[in-house]
Amino acid sequence: MDEELPDTDALARPLLNKDGPPGDSATTAPMTSNASLRSTGDGGEGGERNGASGLEQGDDPSASPPRRQIPTLVFILVPLVAVFVGTFLAAAFMPPSTDSGEEGPAPAPSPEGGTNSSGTSGQPPESKLHDDPVAPSLLFVRDSDGLVNVRENELYRRLKFATFHEDDSDSVILGDGEMGPALVLQSDKSEVGYGEPLRLEWNRLDEAAGVVGDEDILAMYCPAGETDPKKFREAATLAQVRATHRYHSQTQRGEDENAWHIPSFPIVREETCEFRVYARSITEGEGKDEYTLRASTGPISLTSNQSPTGIHLSLTGNPSEIAIQFATGDSGTPLVEVAKKADIHSALRMANHVHTAELRDLAQVTDVSWTKYKGVSTSYAATDMCQEPATSTDPGWFASPGHLHTVLAKDLEPDTEYAYRVGLSFGQGIKWSDYYYVFRSSSATGVGSSTPGEPAVTFVAFGDQGCADSASHSHGDNVTRLITNMMQERTIHSVHQIGDLSYADGAAHVWDVWHAMIEAYAARLPVMVGVGNHEYDHTESSDSSKDPSGVNTTFGFQPEWGKGDNGEKGAFKSEGGECGVPVSKRFAVPDNGNGVFWYSYDQSLVHVVVLSTEHDMADGSPQHTWLEKDLAAVNRTVTPWIVVEMHRPLYHSEVLPGDEWQEQTILAAMQSEIEDLLYAFSVDLVISGHVHSYFRSCDGLYSYKCGNGGPTFVTVGTGGASLNGKSSVIVENDYTAAFDKEHFGVGRVSVMNATALRWEFVAVGGDVLDEAWLTRERR
Repeated sequence: MDEELPDTDALARPLLNKDGPPGDSATTAPMTSNASLRSTGDGGEGGERNGASGLEQGDDPSASPPRRQIPTLVFILVPLVAVFVGTFLAAAFMPPSTDSGEEGPAPAPSPEGGTNSSGTSGQPPESKLHDDPVAPSLLFVRDSDGLVNVRENELYRRLKFATFHEDDSDSVILGDGEMGPALVLQSDKSEVGYGEPLRLEWNRLDEAAGVVGDEDILAMYCPAGETDPKKFREAATLAQVRATHRYHSQTQRGEDENAWHIPSFPIVREETCEFRVYARSITEGEGKDEYTLRASTGPISLTSNQSPTGIHLSLTGNPSEIAIQFATGDSGTPLVEVAKKADIHSALRMANHVHTAELRDLAQVTDVSWTKYKGVSTSYAATDMCQEPATSTDPGWFASPGHLHTVLAKDLEPDTEYAYRVGLSFGQGIKWSDYYYVFRSSSATGVGSSTPGEPAVTFVAFGDQGCADSASHSHGDNVTRLITNMMQERTIHSVHQIGDLSYADGAAHVWDVWHAMIEAYAARLPVMVGVGNHEYDHTESSDSSKDPSGVNTTFGFQPEWGKGDNGEKGAFKSEGGECGVPVSKRFAVPDNGNGVFWYSYDQSLVHVVVLSTEHDMADGSPQHTWLEKDLAAVNRTVTPWIVVEMHRPLYHSEVLPGDEWQEQTILAAMQSEIEDLLYAFSVDLVISGHVHSYFRSCDGLYSYKCGNGGPTFVTVGTGGASLNGKSSVIVENDYTAAFDKEHFGVGRVSVMNATALRWEFVAVGGDVLDEAWLTRERR
């Protein structure tokens, strides 16, 4: 049973919410606000907007979009103002100093029983914009401080330079007079599948075995029989094993010390694994680690290599289609079979069957018309990516993703529920998924809801998630449960994740962990992704052709304005070296732009545009040229609403002391590149992530002025990665309508009709902390 969501009412903080006219000072408002922020053609400051053409009334549609003249000084003044304001206000917003002798607030304990390096649970160090989520190791190894970060695993580094020996101890005479090993390591199963529990135990059968010490190690090798002891898939000291075992089995120190309960065996694309115990010693005078093999489980068969994992859906741009994707360890022909849910219900009633919520067992339902589709497969290797550590095959980094399958289901009726299952056809037959899943097909483009009062389309949007249980301050799994709960309350048509998805950063197994976590909603709702810095940014490559986005440099995108004061790569530094390979292989998107990097699609009454802030957006660049053509082609009588999604925001209202120049320069630079286009084509809403907090601007924001004919800008970097919390400073401005840096959550967009759209920020726990209506007058 899933653990209950935390009670956010007890943690609630006032939400900074400005609904007054521009120039009012910020006020603390109730947690939920209702604000109709848009003038609807009353001749106000923003002027009347022409939704059909995307241009201001009176403009020549054939003319080029107006270009805002941005003075060069904005690149200097904006950051300098931010530096001054951030430094001046820091004392007011940062926790009080304890130097005066008064005792400050005690650090809050984390779920791991400790605090992080900042001294407060879940808060990042003050020298960084935010902490990236910890990447778990394959078996989620823990120590006394919490989860071990596989990217900074000191044991892995030590083992890389250690010396290993085969067991040189003599066998001993056991109680029955037979010869046998002095130490025995055994598992409770000879075969195990993904997600199944496994228990390891070790016992001394004779004093000659010695004591299994805290610094001895237990390592997993896949496949079993691996001859190079440094090519382990997981390794942990016995002290770490015991800490991990206590965490998962809820035992106390000293209880059940010679066991490791693994609650969920990981995804491993091999046929077998084995576990080994190595005893540690140190070479005298050299201080070098040496390890001697003492015991092994022998081969454990893995039974799930043909089983589908990471099932997820994507829209294709054609409302009568849906892309269904999954992965397997073995190769074969990917298959999907689909049937209308209503037909299944009817057949089940006639056959007097009882079905579960997942429609698990339909094998006996023979009078349902199932349509079977075949798909295609792909994969990627360490050598396909651009830079270490993604290209490294050392433990903790690259591991085979298996075979990545995409099947296109076609000729779907609009707005109809379908059941489906996925499978793999191979020489011995077909291995189907254990469950049937249900999705709802898209409505026809331009068609609203057939139910009075119901939205034409509703979608969830957020960024910066990270994977389950990745740290005490990562709540990606709670956000997953929030979305699944929201699905039960009302219809949601899709989920939009705007970059910084898994935070694998080269640790390949983290992608599998993340996919397994989001499958709870991704197998039922289309997930449309954007690319963030953690999916793409890199600074070197042996071959420019490796970049799947087509950038023909060996260092990705490195604009002058993104570099640090010393000219080094700063804002676009390497985030693991993946250069977009895994995300482009794992997600199907509409084929009308540049793959997963930029594309667009229609969903009911909305035209959605996904951009990459990690690529050039300047006038004349491929992305800018594509964006202008795409927006110009929108028929506002069919899709009256335009929503643009991009990882880094154009507007925000917080800075970190020491980081103001970089962040504010990036905002100003991106504004100079595409804000005029957003204005010229009357984009309604821009959704971003990257900054780990929630922000909503006033409506009509253009050139820092509210009611000026521009969009509403929102930042929802609250998907699970650590929040900025106390380390940032709120900068007072005239365009911030709402701000929150204390709650994880998601944005929810409900398009009611052609003239009314509701935006909500829904926190983990289900509370709506911010709400705003956008209204437009259409012609």
